[in-house]
Amino acid sequence: MIKPDMTRSLRTGCYLFVIAILSACSSSDSQTSIDTAEGPGSEVPATPEPPATPDSPASQEPNILFIIADDQGLDASSQYSVSQDLPNTPIIDGLAQNGLIFDNAWATPSCTTTRGSLITGLHGVNSGVDTVPNLMDPNILTLQSLLGDRNGLPGYSSAVIGKWHLAGADAASDPDLQLHPNNSGVDYYAGNISGVIDDYFEWPLTVNGSTTTSTEYHTTAVTDLAIDWTQDQSDPWFLWLAYVSPHSPFHLPPADLHTRTLSGEASDIQSNPRDYYLAAIEAMDTEIGRLLASMSADTRDNTLIVYLGDNGTPQRVIDTAAYLRTHGKGTLYEGGIRIPMIASGAGVSRVNERETALVNTVDLLSTIADATGTTIPTGLDSHSFFSLLDANGNSTREYNYSEFVDNSVTGWTVRDATLKLIEYADGTRELYNLSDDPREESNLIDQAANFGSEITALENFANQVRTDSVETDTQGGAADITNAILENQSANCAQYVSNSTSTVSDVFNTTVFNGSLQISTDANSCSFSTNAIPNHDFNDGSQSFPNNVSEQVDVYTISATPVKAAAVTELALTRDNAILLNGVKVDLLAAACFGVGDEKTGCNDPAQAWRFDPMFDTNGFRVDSHNAHTQPDGTYHYHGLPNALFSDDTTTLSPVVGFAADGFPIYGSNIQDVSEIRPATSSYRLKTGARPSGQGQPGGSYDGTFRDDYEYVAGLGDLDECNGMSVDGTYRYHMTNAFPHIIGCFAGTPDDSFLKRN
Repeated sequence: MIKPDMTRSLRTGCYLFVIAILSACSSSDSQTSIDTAEGPGSEVPATPEPPATPDSPASQEPNILFIIADDQGLDASSQYSVSQDLPNTPIIDGLAQNGLIFDNAWATPSCTTTRGSLITGLHGVNSGVDTVPNLMDPNILTLQSLLGDRNGLPGYSSAVIGKWHLAGADAASDPDLQLHPNNSGVDYYAGNISGVIDDYFEWPLTVNGSTTTSTEYHTTAVTDLAIDWTQDQSDPWFLWLAYVSPHSPFHLPPADLHTRTLSGEASDIQSNPRDYYLAAIEAMDTEIGRLLASMSADTRDNTLIVYLGDNGTPQRVIDTAAYLRTHGKGTLYEGGIRIPMIASGAGVSRVNERETALVNTVDLLSTIADATGTTIPTGLDSHSFFSLLDANGNSTREYNYSEFVDNSVTGWTVRDATLKLIEYADGTRELYNLSDDPREESNLIDQAANFGSEITALENFANQVRTDSVETDTQGGAADITNAILENQSANCAQYVSNSTSTVSDVFNTTVFNGSLQISTDANSCSFSTNAIPNHDFNDGSQSFPNNVSEQVDVYTISATPVKAAAVTELALTRDNAILLNGVKVDLLAAACFGVGDEKTGCNDPAQAWRFDPMFDTNGFRVDSHNAHTQPDGTYHYHGLPNALFSDDTTTLSPVVGFAADGFPIYGSNIQDVSEIRPATSSYRLKTGARPSGQGQPGGSYDGTFRDDYEYVAGLGDLDECNGMSVDGTYRYHMTNAFPHIIGCFAGTPDDSFLKRN
């Protein structure tokens, strides 16, 4: 074991030792040209090592060392000539010289989503890991669990050391989530569960569910852990070493880990963040060298090493000579999804070469399974590129695909050898010729007629990927819930896991829509992915909606085990209230108040009095027969009782029809009252007398025009101030014909996924 206090004195020796092993050149010597679909760039001069013979250690079941850098794009990788401002990385350069560089590798635009694709072999639309943060279902097949159980073959011991970022938004505060890696097939986990750390020199270290604080430089600490673990293993093993570097916060690494002269002062970091970003990459390179130097010659010879970045460079530190500032991490442009990737070591006979084939991070699962002789599961998005490691011309992909769901960018992209199509959630499209325009500056979508067949082929591939999310439903296919009346009364959201569709009409515009809703679950939460189209006809009022309905790409997450909070949370314009089991949200408040603007929109102050109630007939909110209408972006949403999903027959107890943002179930109206079934009653009533009059006051009588016309009287009805009650120890909301209609406030803590995007 290399003790932490010995690392400084040993580092220089290990560094030189590994340079000798890999015959590495300096970064200036190893720089190559970026490849496009037209062909490879110039190669790095080096002396290739001979491929392994059948009797050599590399012909055995190989160990797998999978190294992932966080936020390292092509413009920060010395193996690609996208930039002239590059880090000095002789160790990674050495891996490239003695291995294969991939010029057309795609990831997703962000950390969690790429990690989900790597570990599951599925695109996010099919695994549920399509946004950040996200909680990966621990029951889903992972690469670690696949290698651990190989149908009679010796299983691989597995470790993930470093960043996990698949345990959702509450990972840091929920003790149960500290075991999420171990519950997902990982034998040994040590690192930071959450996605980011606030300080590289003081951060939460979780080891198999137990968390302490580490004060060792993160890059060094996780390397120490990796050295300790590998030295304790017998072949074969699989190590995923997930550095946080070079992700923010940008900082000055220890001086002996990098080559740059930097002050480390906050003002300098603020003014020159890219210098510190590149220094972090150099520090990571040094520590990778120390890990490789710690291995015996036999272990190195029998280890397949895959190195890659998880997404493009952050926009703050992107090299604008390489990509546009707005084309970095978090976008579907090449600067956000095209990543450095290198394969080296056991099984890689193509040394000092480049590969132009299209590959994807989902492909790592099948490739590693192939490399280890493990049966590749069916039904994945993953294609093995193992054959490329010893022979070119064996591409298994004609198209590449990526996607992302985010407040600022939601959409998908697909490319072939030359053309790339991007489609956003609002239907906007962009088309680029990557051979002629790798910076994606000339949008060709206005010339779409010239690329008709190519665009159709790209669309078809994307639709094939995205349709798989319905076809692989655990219920055996998508259920048609058009005009469905629900019956299930379980308060457990996991009881509603399904994929469902509907075919309905916009009555006023005589237009047909198809609804789509996927509900998934894990041990801690349930997720609802919806296009916000209801399961019933809509826009059937006396006046048409002010905005046309359009499909959305919405994802809501609720706790599977909600608890009441110490105090209620009031409704707010910034947060949706609930998601119903037909995929339509509840949004009870309107941005219209007496005396504010034109009294139709713009009342965004939550403290503003005399807010109009959309359910009062004469207020003119133009709702349809389901008490719903559209927002300016085309989102269909309920303002009151939906007149759908449950029967108003008083001989039947009402089912669950949805879930509030705090995770508690929403039932229809009917409750059991001793031997009687009847509608639940609200505990709100109209105030008596006249409203205040005068400057800024509406005057008139309390008649329900405004939400302030009502007052809550405890015990007046069946329900509390939030329009809920407890039955058999379980809290639940009930829909009522009277104010507040569905929810009056939140009894628990709303999930942030219900915060509005705009």
